Amino acid sequence: MFEAIISKIEQYDSIVIFGHLNPDGDCYGSQIALRNILRTRYPEKQVYCVGSGLKKFFDILGKMDVVSDEIIARSLAIVLDSNDINRLEDQRAWKARDFAKIDHHIDTHTFHEGPEVIDDNATSTCELIYRFAKENNLEIDLIAGSALYLGMMTDTARFQFANNFVRMFEIARDLCDLGVDPILLNKTNNLVPEISITIKSFVYSHVRKDERGIIYAVATKKEREELGVTSAQICGNTSLLSYVTGYPVWFVASETDNGGMQVEMRSSTFDIQKIAMHFGGGGHAFAAGFTYKKFGQEVINELLDLFAEVVKKGNE
Repeated sequence: MFEAIISKIEQYDSIVIFGHLNPDGDCYGSQIALRNILRTRYPEKQVYCVGSGLKKFFDILGKMDVVSDEIIARSLAIVLDSNDINRLEDQRAWKARDFAKIDHHIDTHTFHEGPEVIDDNATSTCELIYRFAKENNLEIDLIAGSALYLGMMTDTARFQFANNFVRMFEIARDLCDLGVDPILLNKTNNLVPEISITIKSFVYSHVRKDERGIIYAVATKKEREELGVTSAQICGNTSLLSYVTGYPVWFVASETDNGGMQVEMRSSTFDIQKIAMHFGGGGHAFAAGFTYKKFGQEVINELLDLFAEVVKKGNE
């Protein structure tokens, strides 16, 4: 399954691992895990991962690397947990000499730069990195195993969602056998800054309801600036609106610094991934998101109509 990927890796002495904008546990975890796995197998190679990562895990799993343009220009870029290069956090990836990709999102057919492995039945990109290691007899050390567990845990909402629960728990068991500490990872993941109280208060006090089965909250740039928070911080609280009786779909939208709109959306029942794709985003059937060039009631109304159509068809 990963033959073309391993072939590319063996061709290059320098490898830079890239992840998507606003990295989550799966993005950061897959980057850290793959870096450790490749460094262990190929000590003669220079392997880096770039991006902002998840700072609260740096002391446990490791920091991201600072890499020059010159290094990227001579490197193989491995794209993880992203549909394509345009969605990467570090856009210097375009400078890379060659490309490969591993991802578990639905294929948008927008990556044409090199070999790719996509399995949208996988729980996470971390699951795919685990399978990559096993298929190629690569060692998974404790740091890599912990990073893989983190990605699986977060992308399945603490193992609530999976297309194959047996495989998911078998991998989790194998990682625990390596010495991974689920309690530490879960406790660290639950840590939130004090500002989160303010953000949650804002979301709850700005709830809007649409009689067609949609519950949501919207933040303008001015409102965000008054709170002193980013769009990502606002949209990262989408779960606050989850599973409200009578509302099978929900989202949080925020005006971005450049006048665009960031949206994170969820559903308990209906496939909403195509809605995100309509606005240039992506994700999964029940969890997706996008960043759009415009913000305003007109775009919100369009989004609401698309949600309403999905709910209506799903109820027929």
